[in-house]
Amino acid sequence: MTKEIVLITGYNGSLAKHLTNFLKTKYIVRSLTTSKKSLIYNNVFFWDPSNEILDANALKGCSHIIHLAGFPILSKWTKKNKKLIYDSRIISSRLIFNSIKKLGLKIETFISASAIGIYKENTGNNQKENSSKSKSWIGKLVSDWEDESNKFEELNARCIQLRIPLIFDKKHGFLKYNLLSMKFGMGLIFGKKNQILNWVSTNDICRFIDFSIKNKNIQGPFNIASSKKYSKIDILRNIRLNKYKYSIIISLPDYLLDLIFGEKSSIIKSNINICSKKINDTGFVFSDSEIEKII
Repeated sequence: MTKEIVLITGYNGSLAKHLTNFLKTKYIVRSLTTSKKSLIYNNVFFWDPSNEILDANALKGCSHIIHLAGFPILSKWTKKNKKLIYDSRIISSRLIFNSIKKLGLKIETFISASAIGIYKENTGNNQKENSSKSKSWIGKLVSDWEDESNKFEELNARCIQLRIPLIFDKKHGFLKYNLLSMKFGMGLIFGKKNQILNWVSTNDICRFIDFSIKNKNIQGPFNIASSKKYSKIDILRNIRLNKYKYSIIISLPDYLLDLIFGEKSSIIKSNINICSKKINDTGFVFSDSEIEKII
């Protein structure tokens, strides 16, 4: 049986790399990269969304596209970086759509990364996929991002948006830095220590993407987050209990967050409680529901 072709954008990102390894035994996996140095590898193709350049060979014969590319959202929010954050998501989605349309190609599925920043900040209610959207800069970014992905419905493709919260991966990001700091004896909590964090493991994101490709009833936005909730202090206490028993935990007040991170601190301080009912109702089961399994 001929394997289907999956195209993944954001080749050098940690999630895209993990997903490539996860899918490569089941599909023919192609990648799009903005780095010409990466073109030495098989099935890696060049694109430059800012200049509307995309190697058409990446798209030909492709059944499913997983769009993960995007300038790091935790970069400093300068005017220049905000434009890069926005364009790297919206303009790149538009380029893929226009290229497929121009070439007269057909794809079955378009899966796009998204974020829980689409919801209003500091709300105690469980945010469902149809809850009202934030009017903040980050809320508009995510809303526009999803609107671009939904254009693929015009090409008769299934459109799926992954509203991703904090990603737990001991080799990357939030968990990596907390494990490292506690290894050296100190864990830092930015803002309120009892703030609940929505989270998902890298492995479960990859599993749900594969699940979404195979299950044709999966469509629209999904809060891709574990039902098990942890507060900031819970996470560091788990790390201390299971890894570094003699580390200490220190809380930093909100005003220091504003001084250190500026406008970007709104992401760190935002208290959004999201509902996982829709994803659970699909029959998908998270394999990493306990932080102990990841650290």
